[in-house]
Amino acid sequence: MAGVYIHIPFCKQICNYCDFHKSASLKLKDEMIKALMTEIRLRKNYLLDDSIKTIYFGGGTPSLLNHIEITRLLDVIFDSMMVMSDTEITLEANPEDLTIKYLNKLAKTPVNRISIGCQSFFDKDLKLLNRRHNAKQSYDSVIMAKDTGFSNISIDLIYGIPGMTEDNFEINIEKTIELEIRHISAYHLTIEPKTMFFNLLSKGKFKEVTENESYKQYKKLIKLTKENDFIQYEISNFAKTGFYSKHNSNYWNQSKYLGIGPSAHSFNITSRQWNINNNKEYLEKIKNGLIPSIKETLEINTRYNDYVLTSLRTIWGIDLEYIEQNFSEESGKYCENMAQKYISSGLIEKKDKKLVLSEKGKFIADNIISELLFV
Repeated sequence: MAGVYIHIPFCKQICNYCDFHKSASLKLKDEMIKALMTEIRLRKNYLLDDSIKTIYFGGGTPSLLNHIEITRLLDVIFDSMMVMSDTEITLEANPEDLTIKYLNKLAKTPVNRISIGCQSFFDKDLKLLNRRHNAKQSYDSVIMAKDTGFSNISIDLIYGIPGMTEDNFEINIEKTIELEIRHISAYHLTIEPKTMFFNLLSKGKFKEVTENESYKQYKKLIKLTKENDFIQYEISNFAKTGFYSKHNSNYWNQSKYLGIGPSAHSFNITSRQWNINNNKEYLEKIKNGLIPSIKETLEINTRYNDYVLTSLRTIWGIDLEYIEQNFSEESGKYCENMAQKYISSGLIEKKDKKLVLSEKGKFIADNIISELLFV
């Protein structure tokens, strides 16, 4: 089963932490939608005869599209590819865009899952992040989505925000649980190059939280979600049974996906491609019938690294038999040998031929993963 990702590269306001490709000008939006439709047609054979199980509108801010524009894009996918009847179709949305009027129209489209970028239920945090919405809109948008009939709703939260106390983050989690949603994506604030936070940090005008503060907030997140029957199926993702994100699970489980739009990535097991991250260049090439992408054929060691990097972050972990069958027997032995010290220290649990991070191991996942990679 494969997935399709559509990148909507527009925002009305740029968040201080975001390094995703986007533009604060909407003047090319109509032209971009036509180009996205054209790229879908041009690349309809990329996934060969694989059935489409997930479609994901990401960005940028996909909720800047109206229901007609969303439907037009989905119609092209349905006409060009083999889409399953139970396909998960997700729209990322900002709380301020989710009015009753918007949601009622969205409910008439094939979209059946909404991922809402709440980030926090405190105005202080939202102002620091330079979000357009306020705390009330964070909360009300979820209520309205549920009232409109959407039952598969995910909320994004950010922890490790300067000035955020452990108590405040606990309130964020409690409010999320109170809303009775089925999925939570919670990410630590990271300072990326070419962002406002990075510029402020380099000038000494911004201070990151300590590792100890981050650790306490993440520990609280794991504790409260577990107590409320959420399953931590990936380092940053928590869901009720039956509500794992199928689209993100595709990435972690090495399934194929096609990325449409500027900066979007594609993967077909043996190679990966990424589109140029310039809107005008992208539009020009699409007009001329060209795929505006760079392709990389994946060497066996790179494929092994990709698998380890994604798999160990999940509850399914690393399957040593999969490594031996798809890469090499030596790769499997290498991975197991490198993991041995973490198995001995209780940071990795070995179950038959699978390696899974323990509760303690999740806190230093990146360090562990880096040591299992081929350098």
